[in-house]
Amino acid sequence: MFSKEILLKNKIPVLHFKKKDTLFREDQKAVNLYYLLEGEIKIYNTDSEGKEFLISTVVNHMFLGEPPFLLGERYPANAIIASETAKVFCFNEEQFQKFMIDNPPLLFRFTKEIARKAYEKTMKLKSIVHLSPNERILQFLKIHKRTLGLEPEQKTIIDVTRKEMANSTGLAVETVIRAVKKMEREEKLQLINHKIYY
Repeated sequence: MFSKEILLKNKIPVLHFKKKDTLFREDQKAVNLYYLLEGEIKIYNTDSEGKEFLISTVVNHMFLGEPPFLLGERYPANAIIASETAKVFCFNEEQFQKFMIDNPPLLFRFTKEIARKAYEKTMKLKSIVHLSPNERILQFLKIHKRTLGLEPEQKTIIDVTRKEMANSTGLAVETVIRAVKKMEREEKLQLINHKIYY
């Protein structure tokens, strides 16, 4: 969304992380807004028994924590580095306001990105409430591809574990495994080296 050059030109600080580093924790006050330039970050919640629920995977050129930052709230989830390394630009409130005032076209793009995420979360919630396991998984795969910047008809290897898929769809891992095998038999997706090709 934003180029490295414009962020550096506006003196937005860049942070460097390693795999398993924590960017922020659930219930921590959101005093920063983060922009992932390079890498992958997993956003998740943990229940009282320690089970993780994957909310999303953030990849290159995406923001993290916009709603709580803009509202002065607390982060509703944890964010951990999933790639070997990650470069993250970090805005405080003053830097963010100045950056957006100085770059109106980027403010519009930022607003559209927030709208896209809200739409996807609504669709995800709808799928958890109303759809069968197969439909939930297909919806997850479609959203995952869109996050990667792929068109619906483009096929790719979905680099997500069955456990992550289960956590994200609200299904049991065993249900995901059975549903994926059934969808492969129905030729709705393919399995290549145990990875979903969709």
